[in-house]
Amino acid sequence: MLKADELADSDLRALEAEFEKRTAHEIIEWAVSMFDPHVAVSSSFGADSAVMLHLCSQVKPNIPVIMVDTGFLFPETHRFCEELTRRLGLNLVVYRPLIPRDAFLEEHGRVWRSNPDACCAFNKREPFERAKREMRLECWLTGVRREQSRARRNARIVERDFDGLIKVCPIANWTARDVHYYLLENDLPYHPLRSMGYLSIGCRPEEGYCTRPVKPGEDPRAGRWAGFDKTECGLHTYESGTGI
Repeated sequence: MLKADELADSDLRALEAEFEKRTAHEIIEWAVSMFDPHVAVSSSFGADSAVMLHLCSQVKPNIPVIMVDTGFLFPETHRFCEELTRRLGLNLVVYRPLIPRDAFLEEHGRVWRSNPDACCAFNKREPFERAKREMRLECWLTGVRREQSRARRNARIVERDFDGLIKVCPIANWTARDVHYYLLENDLPYHPLRSMGYLSIGCRPEEGYCTRPVKPGEDPRAGRWAGFDKTECGLHTYESGTGI
């Protein structure tokens, strides 16, 4: 088993160039062969999450699937998670914030209205960083794609994340068309809210906040944190502290 710190930056650059020519399946096979058992895939069980979950389960059926349940997810997301977990036989590992939803609201109120960065840091980023530590991960896989937003257009297939782990994005160079045909060919579903215009699906703490349908011509993540200069929850960008 390889440790994350045994890969030099020059190794990562060489792998990045090589992986641009490899299939997602081959990239996942590399990650599992190098880091198993200290490898996992993260999933928000969002619009097209079935793609990465299916790809990873084909390579390693019992790979841990880390989901952060913030306490503010759509009911449809919970049902979608249950459906995919049952259908693909996923090894689901759920992490939650240190303070449950009701206690959080009592202590901090509707902080997403004024400081969504702080809300994400407390309810999403901290649980995920705790998962990485407690599961002793050296590598994690994610379904980030360059086409999803301007913030992700330079996403690398393999890199070192801000915790020092190896982060692998096997479908970084996939298009929406690639995703669509993969789902069709493998008889996999989109998230049920996608048909209602939700192309990126996160929290919905109350009506009108954090996730809305995408308007024609907008990028897939434009419906997240509408009204704020924010398109990322923080799992893929470093922001220290919670601000709460």
